[in-house]
Order: sequence, then C-alpha cells, then structure tokens
Amino acid sequence: MVSKETRQGKVMTAEGLIAAEEMGVTLPHEHLVVQGWNYRERNYFNSAYMELVQYPAAGGKTLVELSNVGRDRDPVFFQRLAAKCGVTFILGTGFYKDAWLPPEVHEMSVDEMARFMVKEIIEGVDDTGIRAGVIGEVGVSRPITPTEERSLAASARAQRETSAAIVVHFEIGTPEPEYNHALGILEAAGADLSRVAVSHLVPRPDSFEVFKRLADRGCFLAFDLFGQESWPLMNNLVRTHPEVQYSSVKGFINNGLLGKILISQNVCHIRHMTVNSGGGYVHILTDVIPRFKAYGVSDAEIQTMMVENPKRLLAFPS
Repeated sequence: MVSKETRQGKVMTAEGLIAAEEMGVTLPHEHLVVQGWNYRERNYFNSAYMELVQYPAAGGKTLVELSNVGRDRDPVFFQRLAAKCGVTFILGTGFYKDAWLPPEVHEMSVDEMARFMVKEIIEGVDDTGIRAGVIGEVGVSRPITPTEERSLAASARAQRETSAAIVVHFEIGTPEPEYNHALGILEAAGADLSRVAVSHLVPRPDSFEVFKRLADRGCFLAFDLFGQESWPLMNNLVRTHPEVQYSSVKGFINNGLLGKILISQNVCHIRHMTVNSGGGYVHILTDVIPRFKAYGVSDAEIQTMMVENPKRLLAFPS
C-alpha cells in the first residue's frame, strides 16, 4: 500500500511511482487495446510494439491509458509493453459508459464504486499489484444515466481519498448544460475541479466561450481527437477541418486558456494505426505540432500543453 505522503509530487505509473518531472512529453488520453485487434492473439504484442515504439523515437515519453471497467484492459500486458518500448504508462480506473458496463456494475452503490477505485489506486488492479494513477475515463452518455451519476459521485469520493485526477468522457458535441450537470455532480460530491479533465472537445472558434466557462470552473480542456477528423463513425463535429482546429488552439492560447489545454489523439481503433495509414501514437508529434507552429504556437506553449499541463493534472498534490 502506498501512502498519501509517499505519493505527493509524484505520478503513479504501471511500473510504480516516479517524480512528476520524469513524465516528459505526455499524451493524456490514449488506449493500447484497440477495436479491431484481439489483444489475446499471439501477434498482438508485436503489432502493438511496432506502433508504440515509434512514440519515444519521436520524442514522446508518457502515455495515459484510459481503459477502465467496460473496456478491455490488461495491466500486465501494458507493463510488459512499457518495458519493451521505453514508454511510461499511467493506467486508469473507474467505470466507462453505461451501455459498456457489465451487469453487476449497475447494482453497485456509490460507496462500492468508490471503494473499487480506491483499491485500484492504493493496492492495485485485481491481484496484479499494478496500480492505477488516474480516475478515468469516467463515462457520461447522452442522456446521462443513473449508473453514470453514481459513477461520477464515486469518482469524486475516490479523488478525495486518493488525490488522483479525474478524466471524464463526454460524447462529442455535448451541449453546455450537460457538461455542467456532470461537473455539478462531481463538485457536490467534493471533487476538486482543478484536477478534472473534460474530454473529447473539438477546438472551433464558436466553442471558445463554452470552453472558457469550463476552464473558469477549474477544468482542464482535453482536445484529444486529433487525427480522427475523417473517421466515419465519429460525429460531424470531429470532421471540422484540421486547419480550423490548429488555428483555434492558437486563438484559445491567445485568449488565456494555455494553462488548461491538453492535447491527445485517443487512439482506439486499428484504423488509427500507422500500418493502416493512420497517424498512430506519433500523429501529434510528427504532424500536429508542425501545424501548430505554422499558426504561431511557440515551443514554450507546446511545452506547456504537452509537458507542464499533464504534469499539473496527474501529479498527486503536495
């Protein structure tokens, strides 16, 4: 068991605690078990390795794996892959969207859900001893369901007990009242919204005021869908032209949101892999950052979004 005092100023990875300064360039919302590949097949490890090893080669260091209850996850597999690739993994805990959850989760109380998350953070996932380092991605559907409302309240309680950050999955294009409803549940249950990330936001000029109000509540803004603009299964909002997204991020920076922006790709399907002509885990580093720079985003601003902001979100507070 790892005490609060021991965790202070550090992050919990699949291989144990590290100093927050060691995180380096961080993708705060990704997945290693992807749709379309069966990770139990013998060749999956090699396929995942060939994709993931490109990330540190491009300058990446840490990757936050946000598969939790309701999605396939295998902490031992992730740990082995981390050792092979030289990537630091931070694992998620908690409960995904209602429709993906096993039946028994719908019978759990807020207390039972909170105890489940606390155990995975303090003692480890199942009997592996591999600890989660973040609560998420916490699923919120449209409309939100009673199970998801309990999950949010439980996430807040688990945060209060462990000081772990919370990452909330929202459907793409969620209207502002639904964001506020979910954040209100977290806040009422005692969550620190300055250590909550709102996921699946698409940077567009007409969204600035909504995102500014979310940031004013304390939340981090996760622009974590880069590279998914043409995926047919995604909402039309994601298909916003990439150039609009790059220029919008620069506009948000210019209007005071730099300290709240997180950048990621949400790799979750074989369509995203480089072997299938996707951007893979390196799309941000090889494709997106050069476009940011073309719109005037500085190296210091990129450092803030990809190193300093994830560190502030994910490090256990002193």
